[in-house]
Amino acid sequence: MINQPFRHTYVDQALEYVVNHPGVWVTTSDEIAEHYAGTAVTA
Repeated sequence: MINQPFRHTYVDQALEYVVNHPGVWVTTSDEIAEHYAGTAVTA
């Protein structure tokens, strides 16, 4: 997909489709790390 500008439209359409479903968590890597740190069970 890199250096294939004509595919950007298709990626945008696919992401738009996915994020508009209920229950989809659109987030950043930092938010994922915070969530994991707050919910991870340590042995």
